[in-house]
Amino acid sequence: MDERHATWEWLAAHFSTIGNPEAWLPRLRAHAAMLAAAEVRTTSVPPEEMVRRHFAESLEILRISLDAGGGPPVVDVGSGGGFPGLVIAAVFPEWEVHLVEPLQKRARVLATIAAGLGLERAAVHPERAETLGRGPLRESANLVTARAVAPLREALEYTAPFAALGAPVILPKGSSFREELRAAERAMSELGVEYEGAVPMRPTISGTIVVARFRKVRPTPDRYPRRPGVPGKRPL
Repeated sequence: MDERHATWEWLAAHFSTIGNPEAWLPRLRAHAAMLAAAEVRTTSVPPEEMVRRHFAESLEILRISLDAGGGPPVVDVGSGGGFPGLVIAAVFPEWEVHLVEPLQKRARVLATIAAGLGLERAAVHPERAETLGRGPLRESANLVTARAVAPLREALEYTAPFAALGAPVILPKGSSFREELRAAERAMSELGVEYEGAVPMRPTISGTIVVARFRKVRPTPDRYPRRPGVPGKRPL
């Protein structure tokens, strides 16, 4: 089978040990249908590749996060079309999941989909992570993730402030990961996180993505995150 054109049945078989596939698979199919019908574009992935590129990769992030001890509350930074945050909420609707999406139109799409799926514990925050990371969600999450948001040293400043002490920060990265990791040494030290290793996604899901695991080991200093836009202009 061409894995680019993975089916929903393939998805359920690959993740049969996570939650109850008979319950979450209909929710994920409805998620995909609502995204396709939305007037706001949230992805450039062709429809025939959505199952593998978005849903399977999101579930693989969840699988690795569970192995790292991650759990609710969850903060997903830069949720876009809901990957992986809304997928996590669909698998575990009893979990408190916070979707951080600064683009207002995308945030409205996320809120509509979450409501349509009956995910009452999924909250959409139409704010920048730099602002939200100084509010009530600071150091509250037992799992923080972000997918395709920014280079590692920048992404860590967006995510680490949300993590509770001892919680994992899970960041999928591509082929430039090793270079990004070397460049992020100062960011890790400043933000209070330690690198715990990278887990490759299973080859049938992605041959290039590794999931980097970090752990919050010290409180993030009050000066982080910096003002909106600063982490991107002057990354640590």
